[in-house]
Amino acid sequence: MKMHIKHEKLPKDARPEEGGTYTLLHQGAPVYAAEILKYGGGCWATVRVTEALDATLPYNSGDTFDIRVAMYEFST
Repeated sequence: MKMHIKHEKLPKDARPEEGGTYTLLHQGAPVYAAEILKYGGGCWATVRVTEALDATLPYNSGDTFDIRVAMYEFST
């Protein structure tokens, strides 16, 4: 039996644009200001933190990491 993976996708109007800078919100709380370095419209994006908005989180200004796009809201 072949297993099908269900991917969470954001509506097109809620997706970030590659090269854009956004405030990333997780569960409604702002966590990072970040630039979207790579995003092809799928599940994952690579971001670079421009400002950490929650000091308890592991990434700081200049850090680059991958996010699951559907886990965040993007505010300009």
